[in-house]
Amino acid sequence: MDAGPRTTLVWLEGAAESAAAGVHLDGTLKRLAALGIAPHRVVARRGRSGGRLARLVRLLLDSVRQPRHGLVVVRWHPFALPALVAARLRGGACVVCAQGVLAEVEAVHPWIGRSRLMRWVALRPLFVADRVVAPSAGIARWVVEVTGRPAHEVTVLENGADVGLFAAARRAPEQPPYCVFVGNLAPWQGIGDLVAAVRQPAWPDGLRLVVVGDGVERERVLAARADGVEWRGTLDRADVAHMLGGATLALATRGAVTASARGTSPFKVIEAAAAGLPVVATDVPGQAEVVRDLGNGVVVPPGDPAALAAAAARLMADGGYRDRLRQSAVERVAAYDWTAGSDPLGAAMSAAARAVGRARWGLGRPADSMTEGLVETR
Repeated sequence: MDAGPRTTLVWLEGAAESAAAGVHLDGTLKRLAALGIAPHRVVARRGRSGGRLARLVRLLLDSVRQPRHGLVVVRWHPFALPALVAARLRGGACVVCAQGVLAEVEAVHPWIGRSRLMRWVALRPLFVADRVVAPSAGIARWVVEVTGRPAHEVTVLENGADVGLFAAARRAPEQPPYCVFVGNLAPWQGIGDLVAAVRQPAWPDGLRLVVVGDGVERERVLAARADGVEWRGTLDRADVAHMLGGATLALATRGAVTASARGTSPFKVIEAAAAGLPVVATDVPGQAEVVRDLGNGVVVPPGDPAALAAAAARLMADGGYRDRLRQSAVERVAAYDWTAGSDPLGAAMSAAARAVGRARWGLGRPADSMTEGLVETR
């Protein structure tokens, strides 16, 4: 990408290294570095100090400090609109990274779904942006349907992983064996299915389930400690890599909920592949395609703990099968390194940069047509 406007990154969601937003921020920085772009500013909350509201207010105030005729790249957030408006007022352009759909936002913040005005505020960045980047085809289609913008203005760019970090952690599986789930313990992650799978008769004897992450479903995990479930909380990426490197297999679940219907591009599947792990994954759009492309796992129906347990048992019982899946992961995962996605991101940014100085507001009122376009996400 040629030298262009000064670039500001805005990540209003907590971007601690162990959080999904933090992984996405680090991956975006790697992609920009591969393009030879050094951001002018990065507005993000890396630590966990202070109250959540106070941190958000500080970030919002910081996010409106935009350079004249700059380019702002924003991870979609319910309160991202001020950053985009500030960029517009300074004659700048905007790229929004939509990592999910409104149903995911509403699952964490139900009050947004109960207010027509708040839904308008949450969605408006997708209208204002010059370009939108989505991690799956399903989310890209959702953006087009909700906003009515041309499909060519939405770039599908799958998530990635720091392949070198996780590859360096590969080693012989530790004994006694364990499997790993890594992710935010959010309502759509199928945590209840994970816990129920461990209690199934088919679950392999002696196989521990280690859960890495935190969130509102933590109590479900803690309540299953007597069943061989261990909660490790949030870890930095090096520790996550070490944990995966010694595991026998990984689990990647998503619930059979609306938030999963439009697809996902899961960090956990790619990181497991980089660590050389076979994976048991639920069959939701985006995730299933990644598993099949990598050839490193077994896909089971969502909401089916018995199928999860049976797949884990099959992998534990057949070492040769595990080895074949591991080999496939090692051979194919390089295509998912963060830097492999640099060119599509650069193209989206270049297209947005051509709009610098030509304001596109897309603010409008909360129209009925917009509400109708959201029915599928409820």
